[in-house]
Amino acid sequence: MRKTIFTISALCILAFGANAQTKSETIKNDKTMTTENKSTESVKAFFNAFGKGDFDGIINSFHDECLIIAIRDGVRTDKQIYGTYKAKEGAKAFISNLGNAFDTKAFSVDNIIGEGNIAFANGKFTHIVKFTGKSFTSDWSLMCIIKDGKILEYHFYEDSAKFVEANN
Repeated sequence: MRKTIFTISALCILAFGANAQTKSETIKNDKTMTTENKSTESVKAFFNAFGKGDFDGIINSFHDECLIIAIRDGVRTDKQIYGTYKAKEGAKAFISNLGNAFDTKAFSVDNIIGEGNIAFANGKFTHIVKFTGKSFTSDWSLMCIIKDGKILEYHFYEDSAKFVEANN
């Protein structure tokens, strides 16, 4: 688990900027819960690829027919973060949009749990919105549906009202 936490720290640094840090008090082993099954292994593989800065590994964590829903299901413009992304090209756009929008200062994964083909993860982050320079802190949660060892559906939730405040 400790290796996963450190790779998540590296993920934030590589994906969102050199100033990203992970709060050590939020990643102590006794505060992080993981239940092991194939769905949690797939989510961990996603975070591990991020931690290594392995863009191809990140994209390969997604199923060819993946569906990514960032906050809300719906049409979005090319650079807009919130909305629906489809297939591998959508996964590439999603990861690129995150890096273009945020300078991450802190990111923690507190729990990864799963049963059957579903996995859940949650934590907290602090980003600086690049467009405004304002801070954006939120708890987050992630629900994934796994197929063939890859993420088929990826549903990410955060406090979108706080994003709107930091984006104005």
